[in-house]
Amino acid sequence: MAGTEFGHALGRSRALSGLPAAPLVARYGELASEQQALGLRHLGDLLIPAGGRLRVLDGIFTVEGPGRRRHVGAQVLRGLRADRGDGESGAGALLERLAAIQERDQAALRRILLYQLVRLLHEHPRGDLPDTAVGFGIDPDEAAALVHAAHASPRLDPAQRAAAEGLEDEWLAGQVRAAARSAAVLPRTAAAGDPLLAGRLAGLAGRVRAADALLDEARAHEDRRDRERAAAAYGQAARLAWDCPRAVRGLVRTHRPAEGDPGPLEASPVPGGVALRRPAGADPAGTWRVVRLTRREPVTTPLPQVPGPLGAGPLTDPRAPLGREVRYVALPGEGGPPLISAPLLVAPEVTELRLTDGRSRIGATWLRPPGATGVRVTLTDPEGRTRDLGAPSAASPAGAAGKGSGETGRNGVRETAREGVRADGLGAGEYALRVRCRYAGAGGEVVSGGVGAAVTVHPWPEPVAALRASARGAGGLELRWSGGAGGAVRFVQWPGAAPAEGAELAASALPPALAWVDAAGIAQPPPGTLATVSAVSVLGERALAGPGVAVEAPEAVTGLTLRRTSGGRAKVSFDWPEGAGRVTVAVTPESGGECTEHPVVRAVFLREGLELPVGPGAVRVTAYAAPRSAHAVAAAPPGGGQASLPADVAIAYRLVPGPRRKLRRGPAVLRVSLLSPGGDPGSGLPDFVLVRGAPGGGPRPHRATDGAELCRVTGAELAASGTVEREILPHPPGGGPYAVRGFLLGGRAASVRLDEPSLTSLVVR
Repeated sequence: MAGTEFGHALGRSRALSGLPAAPLVARYGELASEQQALGLRHLGDLLIPAGGRLRVLDGIFTVEGPGRRRHVGAQVLRGLRADRGDGESGAGALLERLAAIQERDQAALRRILLYQLVRLLHEHPRGDLPDTAVGFGIDPDEAAALVHAAHASPRLDPAQRAAAEGLEDEWLAGQVRAAARSAAVLPRTAAAGDPLLAGRLAGLAGRVRAADALLDEARAHEDRRDRERAAAAYGQAARLAWDCPRAVRGLVRTHRPAEGDPGPLEASPVPGGVALRRPAGADPAGTWRVVRLTRREPVTTPLPQVPGPLGAGPLTDPRAPLGREVRYVALPGEGGPPLISAPLLVAPEVTELRLTDGRSRIGATWLRPPGATGVRVTLTDPEGRTRDLGAPSAASPAGAAGKGSGETGRNGVRETAREGVRADGLGAGEYALRVRCRYAGAGGEVVSGGVGAAVTVHPWPEPVAALRASARGAGGLELRWSGGAGGAVRFVQWPGAAPAEGAELAASALPPALAWVDAAGIAQPPPGTLATVSAVSVLGERALAGPGVAVEAPEAVTGLTLRRTSGGRAKVSFDWPEGAGRVTVAVTPESGGECTEHPVVRAVFLREGLELPVGPGAVRVTAYAAPRSAHAVAAAPPGGGQASLPADVAIAYRLVPGPRRKLRRGPAVLRVSLLSPGGDPGSGLPDFVLVRGAPGGGPRPHRATDGAELCRVTGAELAASGTVEREILPHPPGGGPYAVRGFLLGGRAASVRLDEPSLTSLVVR
């Protein structure tokens, strides 16, 4: 019946007489992925509203009601995008992409839609029924014709469908050999009802024949050892089919640089692949297609292309086979010589190699590139001897943040854990260290060239082994140590926690040397010091931490005065040192004997004062602030906190009334005696002076200057005889009685006690 054949007497001049067997649209795979992400069965679902229908026989039309047909062009597609209002993502982005396809080729969108509808009908179990096509949104008037045409179209298996959908991309990319392989997969009847596919396959076959003819010509020239003509023919064949392994390998085999060539393509292994850089003489505006050749691969193996432009920056091949030798060829997009790299072993080196030297030691850390099976590290000493340092271990040294295993590093490259080695027992001198990576190659293990660096082992001093402190009799402390040979010993106080003994330090990072400790270890810490003194051995710019000792300098006690009281006791006075909670007062007999210490609390001292038993003999009294730490070595107390108290010496006097003589008494007698319970009073005794007050019951003298001197007994007289008696004349007639009193003047008057009688007995009548 007329009209049952698809396209029979219908449609525009470009209407198809048969259904397409391949979409023949660039980047169809991306388009299909976007469609699947939106859950669309075919692209027509994006064009018709709910309840609408689609006509495809003579173009793409949407039917939304009786007599309401609308042709779908680029303008309608963009209108649909505006109506949806979903911007640059989702359905809006897909509609914009379809509009761009429609503008480039008005038949392309219809071809894609027909290809998808045929596939749906072929895969549906009831695809031979018109109702199935109606279920896909096709207008019932066209459903039967579409189903009939689909039934006559060749059915494609998954491999054939993949070849059909990728054919156009391979053709546009110049992958003639890949396109020919895809064409060979398609069924022989695929192009019978698809004129566009038939034309594409015919053009592809013509290019294959031309490339094969050039290869034959090049091989003939090569057999005649005409390398120049062979290279030219291979180059033409590569321009026709850049993915042809025979053409590219022949070009590499026969090409020789000519005068004016820009130079070879630069290739170097990096973590994550191979970096490619065009030579300085290459045309900066030129375009290249870069392919990779791998040694010992079969000649027929397809050549992989390195995606991305070969511009001013490096182009990285992330799929370079590790442990294999490769070469890269950059084929010019237009006329010009190719860029061919030298053979390269894909064996990336370690990165971020860091070397440190210590005391008789070298340390090295690095990041191993992905894919490396191991690392070999060698060390060459100053005499030229080389030794293997063995297997590395995981390391994350201070100052170098190590990445964990599998952590993503810069540029998205996954890096292995930081590794390191250490060599001990080394003498001073220059060393050379080299780190090589091992890879599994095609013929066995492959080792990289290695990354090398020079490092110097510097001389170090010996560490200080022991440090001790002791109080000095002359005041301060004395520090003594052992070890530290080969360097200078410096005494420091760390501002925070002290480093461990033997820790290696930079001399520039040390705190300043303590000013109150000299090179001989004599320390005069300021009063109030409580510190941990550490010994550090220093040689040039290097230092080793040593032990420490806690020391303390008590606060100085000033204003110490002593005054004897009765009963072998003495009154002690001093200025309480600021910041001290306790003061220790030590009493030491001058004649020898055990020192007695008396702790004094500030509150009690200020409230009650201090009176201590000192005995009759001469003593030395020392006062110093008590140490605040029981673990610190206290410095000897300074001399300002010492005072001497002479032996107890007393001068007693009595006024003995004279005997009665009838109605009058005889002259009174002054008896002055020297008392020394503390032993020999020594020299320098004061004079005893008896002073009279005003006659007639005047006031009693309180000072030696308050009256007239009656008599004087010198200290020499007392020292010589011990007791001296003097007569005191009675008062003159009519003068009346008068009071007297004795005083000590001169010599050691302040330290000699005056033993006075009752004041009522000191009256001369």
